[in-house]
Amino acid sequence: MKLYIGLGSNLGNRSENLNHAIESIERRIGSLLRRSDFYETWPADMDSEHLFLNAAACFETDLPAFEVLRLTQEIERELGRHRKSVNGVHFDRTIDIDLLQYGTLVVDTDMLKLPHPEMGNRSFVMQPLAEIAPKEQYALPPFKTFSEMEHELLPFVVTEPKTADMSEWEAVVALIEMLSPGKSLSWEDYRHLIGSSENHLALLLHRENGTTRPCGMITLCTTFSPTGRKAWIEDVVIDPAYRGRGLSHRLLEWAKQKAVALGVKKVMLTSRPSRVEANELYRKEGFEPRETNVYQLFL
Repeated sequence: MKLYIGLGSNLGNRSENLNHAIESIERRIGSLLRRSDFYETWPADMDSEHLFLNAAACFETDLPAFEVLRLTQEIERELGRHRKSVNGVHFDRTIDIDLLQYGTLVVDTDMLKLPHPEMGNRSFVMQPLAEIAPKEQYALPPFKTFSEMEHELLPFVVTEPKTADMSEWEAVVALIEMLSPGKSLSWEDYRHLIGSSENHLALLLHRENGTTRPCGMITLCTTFSPTGRKAWIEDVVIDPAYRGRGLSHRLLEWAKQKAVALGVKKVMLTSRPSRVEANELYRKEGFEPRETNVYQLFL
């Protein structure tokens, strides 16, 4: 059966903690079918200054549910978690492993509840779940899909288009015009961009009253060179009607998490000195000015 697991870490090397947990689960519980990107989130229902990395993964296993629970708790202890939540009080942790759903199995005990009763209320759970299994249904009525459950939680979501869509292309063209008046992107170039394995375009979507509207975008470009894999950020833009809500942070976080997932160690971007607000934002997001000259040649 398919086993869906949620993972989180906000202490130590968070990405390594998540990767080690996934590897241990695959060795002891079942084959890994799919895992999500890593999502950085603020702590929920706890007082902490340490941000989380969250992920979801799907495994194939036939082990009994309570044996799966025992093994995941054992893996948590091995990875340094010795303090569980008590009476709704949560603590920082190197790793947190939650059983979210196990086929259509329904369990309701003090020790284990399946499907997880709170998953539909947690965007940090539903966003990675909807990424890896958008059409999978929650195992209790009204049997909504993970995508539907995530849609209800997030008015704004960042997504990477996997197939070229005409309406999304038109939205990208409009956003490019907002960023650089007079610039555009042809349909063929858009299709090439979406199909590229080295360049990753993400759209910020606003969901409201049953409609979805692209309102921002960012591109992460990667390449290999003799000195290693490099990445840089291009075309960060938010529709003026949506500015001032911290949405640029969402796009930059997506780019940073994508870079981590791709094994990139350094991400670069450029910004004109006259763009004061943009430069302040990049510094707040952890980007440091680099002492270098940038040259360009028009051919």
